[in-house]
Amino acid sequence: MQMTDFCDHLYNESTDVYIQILKLNEKNSAGERTIKIYNTRNDGLREIVEVLHNESDVFLAPNTMYLPKRRVENIRQFRALFQDIDCNKLGFEKAETVYMIWMLYHDGKVPKPTMVTDSGQGVHLYWRIENAPYGALNTWQELQDYIYYQLKHLGSDRKSTDGARVLRLPGTINSKNEANCEVLYIDNELEYSMYDLREQYLNYKPKSYQLQIVETKKNDTRVISNRFFNSYSLHMERANDLQTLCKLRKYDMTGFRNMAIHCYAYWKGIYVRDSYELENVVMELNSAFTEPLKDTEIRAILRSVPKAIDKFIAYEQGRRSGECKRVSKGMRDKDGYWYKNDTLIERLDISRSEQKHMKTIIGIDEKYDRNNVKRRNSRRDEEGLTNREKEKLDNINKIKDLVNKGLKNKEISEMLNISIRQVQRLKKEM
Repeated sequence: MQMTDFCDHLYNESTDVYIQILKLNEKNSAGERTIKIYNTRNDGLREIVEVLHNESDVFLAPNTMYLPKRRVENIRQFRALFQDIDCNKLGFEKAETVYMIWMLYHDGKVPKPTMVTDSGQGVHLYWRIENAPYGALNTWQELQDYIYYQLKHLGSDRKSTDGARVLRLPGTINSKNEANCEVLYIDNELEYSMYDLREQYLNYKPKSYQLQIVETKKNDTRVISNRFFNSYSLHMERANDLQTLCKLRKYDMTGFRNMAIHCYAYWKGIYVRDSYELENVVMELNSAFTEPLKDTEIRAILRSVPKAIDKFIAYEQGRRSGECKRVSKGMRDKDGYWYKNDTLIERLDISRSEQKHMKTIIGIDEKYDRNNVKRRNSRRDEEGLTNREKEKLDNINKIKDLVNKGLKNKEISEMLNISIRQVQRLKKEM
């Protein structure tokens, strides 16, 4: 059965925690469609999909969740990269679309899909990967965006590029045109490593390459992983910093609500591409405020996010494809939001004491303080001693042994090659 082949391709004995399946039911008397949700582990998955065979509008999440709630932050394992191609939207035939994708693969633009399915109105592409934890979110999203950017002209859907997305399950029916969803191609011998894909397609260089860049100062467009953050991880940590700021202020953000919601929606939108889910996430933060914004104000802010995300992807993928792009003033002000730390600190009135709890939104003084702490710590050994303190402790221990052997200060001084006065001083500390 195709449904079993599909499941076996994505999930095996290494699959951990919950796989989610959604079934859209027929409209009720109020004209609304209810959703039946199945959260199952791998050992119970095939039994559920057999029951749903030939049912209409059934969807499955390729990545697993550690909680039975489908959200990006709940991802337990990344099992595949995927793309949703709507052929009909651009007037392409499915066979024509698949052919053009294979041409892109042969041209080295995209990796070869490990599975292709007919979604009824288009095709779904899968690239099975060695399962990776939530900590690999940055790499997964960058690769997902890279493939989306390469297939955008064929009808790839940006809203289907977040890690918690569900796609139509083969062996079921698309009620929009009563078409059967089925597996068109599958290669069970092929499995990718995300980190190999990153080096091959994202133009990455190892961190050690940064030293070479400083020394040679050549104009190289390769993307180098920052010591701490790249553009993707920076957005995620800034969203976390903003949540930390709200907690420190006990969610009293009056006077800063618009800026806080605006930034949070954009930063979270880098990973949460589903507009409905993003609205829920932003509404949750807003409802925690002591004085929340109106729902209409939140939706007005959210309307600007998709365009900004598109600009972010275009900029990032432009760099990765070798284009020399720079962040322009226009991008900062309109199409993308590239706020400097000083701007965020000023507009959110973040104090020095609040900055100490943050990872990325910090001023120059806090940065210097952290660098000084790091330098001081780097001078100490595993016991927390500097070289000078360790030398002193060693001399004290040696003096103890020599005193116990009956040696005088002059003899100790000669043996340890230190002054008699220093011997006397260390004996006092003993």
